Parts: sequence; C-alpha cells; structure tokens
Amino acid sequence: MRNFIKKVICATLVISMTPVTVFAGAGTMGFFGGISEGLRMPTITARLLDPALNGRRNVAGEYEYSEMVFLSGEPSRFDGILLVAQGAGVTAAPYGTFAVTNTVVAGPTTGDTEIFRDIVYTVQWRREGNQVIKNYNATDWAEVILVDGTLFTLDFDQSFFVISIIEDHNPGIMFYRGLLSKRAVYFIGDTDETVVVEATGHIYGFDSPYSSTETQSLDVWVMAADWQMSYQIRPSVSVTTSLMYQATTPTAISFAGNYMHLMSNHSVAAYDIFVVPQPAHFIPTSGSFNIQTHTTHEMLPASDMSILQGHFAEQDISRLFAQQILSGSVAHFVPNQAMTRGEFTQALVRALRIEVPIIQPLGIFNRTQRIVFPDVLRERPEYAYIIAGHNAGLVHGRVDGNFHIDVPISREEAVATLIRGLGLENVVPNPIPITSLNDSLQISGWAAREMAAALELGLIAGDANGNFRPRDLITKSEAAALINRFIDYMREDLVRDYSERMVNFVW
Repeated sequence: MRNFIKKVICATLVISMTPVTVFAGAGTMGFFGGISEGLRMPTITARLLDPALNGRRNVAGEYEYSEMVFLSGEPSRFDGILLVAQGAGVTAAPYGTFAVTNTVVAGPTTGDTEIFRDIVYTVQWRREGNQVIKNYNATDWAEVILVDGTLFTLDFDQSFFVISIIEDHNPGIMFYRGLLSKRAVYFIGDTDETVVVEATGHIYGFDSPYSSTETQSLDVWVMAADWQMSYQIRPSVSVTTSLMYQATTPTAISFAGNYMHLMSNHSVAAYDIFVVPQPAHFIPTSGSFNIQTHTTHEMLPASDMSILQGHFAEQDISRLFAQQILSGSVAHFVPNQAMTRGEFTQALVRALRIEVPIIQPLGIFNRTQRIVFPDVLRERPEYAYIIAGHNAGLVHGRVDGNFHIDVPISREEAVATLIRGLGLENVVPNPIPITSLNDSLQISGWAAREMAAALELGLIAGDANGNFRPRDLITKSEAAALINRFIDYMREDLVRDYSERMVNFVW
C-alpha cells in the first residue's frame, strides 16, 4: 500500500466538477518550521450537538506550539502558544479575500530566550471546479526574538512571505499541497548588522473525518556578516482515531462491554544541517523535537450482537452501530438482504460525516422548493441524506432524472461510490490496467478505475476463487464490512504514509 503515496499526491490535483465541501486546511502549525498540537478531532457527541462540525472545521484557535530557531547559528528551542485567527474564509462565491493572523508567544526552554511574532496574511482565493487556490501574502509582520541575551528585530520593509496552496475537495477527504517562499531580515541588537533568513518549502496534507495530517519540508539559508548555514526542517502533525471494544470487568453487569473511541494528536519535527556555521562547528548536524502526544476519548455503546453471533461481519456491523453509521435495532438488521441505493447513501453520508441539511416541512414559505429527485419523497428517512450526498457531489441520479432509491446497489457501484467519495480514483495509471481478479472482464467500464484503485489500496480482494462478482447485489453485511474497511483505511493508513514518508524524506 505504501507505493501509492506519490500517485495520491498527483491524483489530488486532477480537477473534477463536484461541489466544494469546507474542511480545515493548512495553518495549524503556522509556516515557520514549528509544530503545534494540531486540531483536535471532534467527538461523535459533539458532531450531533453541532452538525456544522461535519466537514466544516476551522483552523482558528489556540495551539500548544514549539519552534527551533537558528538565528545565532545554533539551534534554540522555543515553547509557547500559537494563536490562529481567520476571517470569513472560503465562501460560496467563486473568489474572494480574507485575512489570517498568526501570533506566536514562546518562552525559553533554557537560557535567556523568548519570541514574539505577529504576522497577518492577506489571502486571495478562487475556485476551479472542486479545487480551491489560496495565495497568502504577508501584509503586516512584527517579530522580535531574544536568543541568549541577543535581540533580533525583524525589518519588515526588507522582508516578504508568500504562500500558494491548492486544495482538492472530495466528499470524504480534502487533500492539499503548497509552496512557500520567504525572506526575513533581522537587525542584531541596536546595531545596523543583520542576519538574513531565506526559505523555500513544500506543504502536503489532508483532512478527513477520521484523521488528518500536515507535513512541511523547508529548505532554509541563514546568512550573517561572517558566517552562513543551511538546513532543512520537516515539521509534521498528525491526528488519528481508533475504536476498541472493551469488555466490562471484572464481571459483566447490565451490558457486556462497550467501545472506546480514541483520538490522538502527535507532532514531531526533524532537521538536518548541511552547512555548519564556523562559530558553531561543534553542534550536531541533525536532531528532532516533538510535542507530547495528546489523547482524548469517548465511550460508545456496543449493541447486543447475539442474533448475529458468528457472522463474518459481526464486528463490522457492531462498530457501525456504535458510531451511529447504522441506526435502528440490530434485531431488525437483515445481514443477507440486498442493500438499496437509498440505504447505502444514508450509511455512507453518515460514515463520511457529510453535513446533513435540516429539512423543513412543506408550508407557505417553501412550497416551491426545488425537487432534486422526483422519486425521493421528503417523507422518506433517507431523504435528507440523499440531498446531502447530492450536494457534496457524492451521489447522482440516473439518466431518467430519478435516484432509484429502492433499487438494490451492486458491489461495483458501492466500491465506486466509496472511492469517488475519497477522491482516490486516480491512484491507478491511465489507461486502466486489467486487475488481478479472475472476473476482471465483468467489471463495468464506468467502474473500472475505481475498482482498480480499491484493489491497489488493498481495500477489496477476490474470494477463494479469485473472483469479486462485481455485478452481484451487495448485501447489508457486505456493505457494512466494506464501509468499515474504508473507515479503518482513513483512520491509519493515509496518516502513516503522509507522516512517515514525508517527515523522514530529505528533499
């Protein structure tokens, strides 16, 4: 699964004409090579209390922060806080502007060392299909850094900082990448002597309902009157989630056990010094620093699964009920019954945490509300979820304009919808290769790319005979197992590929 990472990075930049869902993006670490604790993942209860948290988290907030500064020619660590303030952000308009302010206040770990930075970026943005381009320009920047008694004061008139980021918004995941370039000129003490810092770098990241990560790779040059140095720093922050079953101990009481939903944040930065300044020839040429992992948890109920005991999808079904992706009573869940398009869409919208609109009853003021699909009545429990999926670009009607809510969904259609929801259909080369499945020729042309991608990512496999039976109807238990595998993929595999490969790679 690891070798797909570069394909994913390229694939996220392919334009498709689906609506944009607003996710959190770059900025929780700032752009100076430091690390923060990162954005916390909301609990399921928090999402229920505030539906806007489904796909609409903002980077604004206060974060624990750590940064390594090399202005003296030696690495000096600062620990403090990063405050991120943001204006309106990206709206429904085709283009616009807003402001982002980063404020860093950090004190010493050792010695007479402290930092204050306040930088305001004016962000110009525009849409291109389901992609958003954001161009940052520092329009106000004040900074003073005290390193072992020596004060460094930024000269904004001689400095600049620009960043350009492109975001690819999919119903389930937002991927982004960017470039930054800066020149910062600092006066040393009360003299006219200066230290110049120039940096260029890459930014990569993604945000999903179950995990997120950002990795930066910055190449930095520090130039003083009588010495120079060059180094690369690679800060990374990752957020992961996990779901674990815990039996009630020491003995079962009214319930045998429950699930524990864990949400963990981890941040680390590694650096390599390529040109060591002459006055500091004794310093190590590589190092790293981190912020202590933060973990929160939420207790979730586990349904009585005795009616499905021993079924191959017992755990998958139980986990989806615990997360409210499947609802109702387990006793009424028929595992071998074919799942309809409406039922699958409802489960998938819940799994991808897509914001569901509040459907108002018909009345005087909304009597003429547009009908999206004539065969999807407002009274149906799936109605709001189908509208949400349609608004997010996840599902569409068929050529006759209807959704066919009660038509059973095929195995290949279910896989294709999931892959498109994650925006990963382009991880396979073009032209699309014949898959290793024995019944590969039975895959419909419209689903070939998505099926090949799911195989490449290890999310589906053939049966004992090497067949997938793509055109067979998918049962409710098979759909539960498929959705659960996709959730587990978002929980861990994407984060591991981004954080491990990016932070340990010297560009």
